[in-house]
Amino acid sequence: MKEVTVLKPKNSFLQGQLVSLYLALKDQGESKKLNFNLSKIDWAYPFLILPLSAYINSTKSSYTAAGSVKSYLDAVKFPEGIDSVLSFQKEIQLKKNYIPISILRKEKNPDRERLESLFANLILKVVGSVPGTRSAILYPISELVTNIFEHSLQDKGYLFGQFYPSKDYLDICIVDCGRGLAETYKEEGGLMLTDSEAILRSMKGNSTKASKERGYGVRTSRNVVCNAMNGEFIFLSGSAALVSSGKSEKLFTLPDFYWQGVIIAYRIPKPTGPVDIYKNGYLE
Repeated sequence: MKEVTVLKPKNSFLQGQLVSLYLALKDQGESKKLNFNLSKIDWAYPFLILPLSAYINSTKSSYTAAGSVKSYLDAVKFPEGIDSVLSFQKEIQLKKNYIPISILRKEKNPDRERLESLFANLILKVVGSVPGTRSAILYPISELVTNIFEHSLQDKGYLFGQFYPSKDYLDICIVDCGRGLAETYKEEGGLMLTDSEAILRSMKGNSTKASKERGYGVRTSRNVVCNAMNGEFIFLSGSAALVSSGKSEKLFTLPDFYWQGVIIAYRIPKPTGPVDIYKNGYLE
């Protein structure tokens, strides 16, 4: 089994994590068994760790780690995650700043919705209950998880979050290992698009379906994160990634890299005043 060393991000920004993830999976092809060596990293960021968790689970790969990172990975249930309400409730009682890796299953809809709600409640306990925060945090989670089960054709998705009290921001990552955005446009809308074109089309609010129905899930989630909450947002599918903030947006192509599915990561600062996602056209 080939060993891949996961490099420490050069900085704590989402783009730094994107580079480490890219280098770890670059030139690996699709669905190869790998052993990920995590000894070089000193902190397990959601955007870096959750895709590796999904990859390990889907390909039956493995990993090695040591020291404080190994202890943290064990605490957040890497790579298997948890998928039951009871297990999640036990985690809540620990009163930690992380939200453990959660596996959301399509066939368990009531449990999945309960897990989403518990996930959001745990986030609110960590970041505080500023007016409007619940809607602002729950909306992107609900929309993006719904997208997984509507479009990926997979029966499960992955969710993971971490709050950093010394820096007052929250990182959340959502992952699936489905057919990916470009393939969804092809199969449901008859459109032949590159991964970059598919991402740009999605961010314009165009549904993947052939009908005139418009698809706002990812776009409105980006608006809520970047504009209503002054955060950062990354949308990755296939060989392309869109990096957004309230001030800028840039599309990157990822040579010799391919993610079978979708990865969404975002960072929001801890709210210090009321948040209203229903004004200024955030939800269109």
